[in-house]
Amino acid sequence: MIGFWVILILFIYFGLAPLISHLNYKKLKYAKLPSRKYFMGFWLRFGAGLADFVILIILGFIAGFIFQLLFFDTQFGSSFDTIIGIIISWAYICLLQSSKHQATIGQKLCNIKIVDQNFKRISLGRATLRYFCLSLSGIILLIGYFMIGFTKKKQGLHDKFCKTLHINNK
Repeated sequence: MIGFWVILILFIYFGLAPLISHLNYKKLKYAKLPSRKYFMGFWLRFGAGLADFVILIILGFIAGFIFQLLFFDTQFGSSFDTIIGIIISWAYICLLQSSKHQATIGQKLCNIKIVDQNFKRISLGRATLRYFCLSLSGIILLIGYFMIGFTKKKQGLHDKFCKTLHINNK
């Protein structure tokens, strides 16, 4: 019986977002692609991700410190820390990518902007689906991330599912 619940939780975490993304966005067509080098490649996106990772570590440390002060005698343990970490990273990534800036702080440092298939701002819903599709890109030996270096539009697996593009913000 425990095996069923483990499989169900793994499907929800790793499979539900790509499935919903595929069903929602499979019929959408990309706008005419620009002729110049417009898409951001693997190494710039890696640098932006590294900067965002450092920022998230700092935010997580601050949040953990605050929650420890507020709930010192709590019995929640590490599962509570994990949930707080997921909420902080979701809020940081999704709220910033769907904002008018269309980029996290790391992406802004690397002049990257995230857009939909028509080069418009993505919605919070699409940013959320893309966030949960990131785990699928990572679980298969990071192949979903390495795809960025080899595809025409410089898209990872999570970008293909959600029809998003990373473009130069200049």
